[in-house]
Amino acid sequence: MKTTTNERKLSKGDIEQILPQREPFLFVDEITDLVPGESVTGKKTFTGEEYFFKGHFPQMPLVPGVILMEFAGQVSTFLILTVPKNRNLFGFFAGVDKFRFLKKVVPGQTLIVESRLLSFRHNVARSESKIYCGDSLVAQGVIAAVFVDNETL
Repeated sequence: MKTTTNERKLSKGDIEQILPQREPFLFVDEITDLVPGESVTGKKTFTGEEYFFKGHFPQMPLVPGVILMEFAGQVSTFLILTVPKNRNLFGFFAGVDKFRFLKKVVPGQTLIVESRLLSFRHNVARSESKIYCGDSLVAQGVIAAVFVDNETL
C-alpha cells in the first residue's frame, strides 16, 4: 500500500487511529506519503499557540529540538505501526544517533519529516529522519525505538 499526496492524505483522525499520542503531545498533522514498513512522510505546522512557546522563549519563540525529535519519532512510529503484524505494538523512544539541528524553527512554519526504516530487529527499530521547512533541511538524525506488545503494558 502506497499513499501519496496525489491519492489520499491521512488526516489527524486517521493518525490517531494508529498513534497513541494525543493533544497537546501529538505532533503530526498529516501523513502525505506512506509505504508501510519502509518509508513515511509527515507534516506539522507550528502555529505559535503550542504550550511550549510560552517558555521557549517568550521574546524569541523557537520550537525546541526535543520537540523536533519527538515529531520525527512519532512519524517513524507510524511507519512501524502501519504494518498489520505490528498493530498490537507500543513504541518507546530508545535513543537518537547523530541528530543535528541545522536551522531554527519558529511559529508559523510548516515542517515535513521524511523517515525511512533502517532496521527492525529484536523489537528495536531504527529510522533515519530528515526534517525540512520548504526546501531547507532543518534537522536530521536517526531515531531508535523499542516496541513491546500492548498486552504486556
